[in-house]
Amino acid sequence: MMKKILLFTIIIALLGCESPPVRRSQLIEKHPEWSAGTVKLIKKGFLVKGMTTDQVRAAWGRPCLTCTGTAMDKEWDKWRTWEYPTQIVFFDKDGKVTHWSKK
Repeated sequence: MMKKILLFTIIIALLGCESPPVRRSQLIEKHPEWSAGTVKLIKKGFLVKGMTTDQVRAAWGRPCLTCTGTAMDKEWDKWRTWEYPTQIVFFDKDGKVTHWSKK
């Protein structure tokens, strides 16, 4: 029984994982309007001020939506911050990166 539980847990964990190169390439394909320079930065995993939430997601992956550092601004009706394992990314009212900092 314990082996079945362990196997089930491993399968669920693997299904929840994203493959960064696939995720990046899929998001890049969805946004042909992104400049070549922005795409190059995304492929290297870099952020710059002014990036959109989709560009951040392509560069760094999905944020931790259950972490306390990820917050939605009710007044804006948009994400204000996204938390990652070592960083928090801050967005303005237009959903553009203003800065990021270590946790």
